[in-house]
Amino acid sequence: MLLVCQGDEEAARQLVNRNFAKIARFIGKVVQMPRVVEDLTQEVFVRAFRAKDRYEPTARFQTWVYRIAMNVARNHLDRAEVRRTTPRDPSDLALFRDANCPNPENDLDRSEVRKQVSDAIAALPIGQRVPLTLFELDEMSYEQIAAVMEITVEGVRARLLRARQTLRERLRHLM
Repeated sequence: MLLVCQGDEEAARQLVNRNFAKIARFIGKVVQMPRVVEDLTQEVFVRAFRAKDRYEPTARFQTWVYRIAMNVARNHLDRAEVRRTTPRDPSDLALFRDANCPNPENDLDRSEVRKQVSDAIAALPIGQRVPLTLFELDEMSYEQIAAVMEITVEGVRARLLRARQTLRERLRHLM
């Protein structure tokens, strides 16, 4: 990012190439609308590069760009009130499945379980969904999540605990 701050366009391309898929997956899990993920991910990088003068080398680039992504996703959800007004197409979730997992379409039971888990995660408040996604999918530490969300480590722990409790309650019938 320091090279980007100096005007190095190749460094900017490399940052985008290295981080685009991770940020897109994160945004996809937060907004639950695959049709807008690419646009929102591009917006993240546009905002990051426009704000390059505010980048502090003491912060990890990943933490900084995830904070921007979280704000872009939150703004999108707030602006459009997406969760209340737009039904999600379950087939859209196929875009975010792990390529290493077996194809759930071959097993209807597995597909239904995935749908119920995905729906339960989508129903979590954004304050619980974001740390859960960052911890479970992006394998960030509590400290990194705290930096992204601008909350304390204890706040991260509390939100993860509440998210897990809520999911356990909502998915109890699957256990």
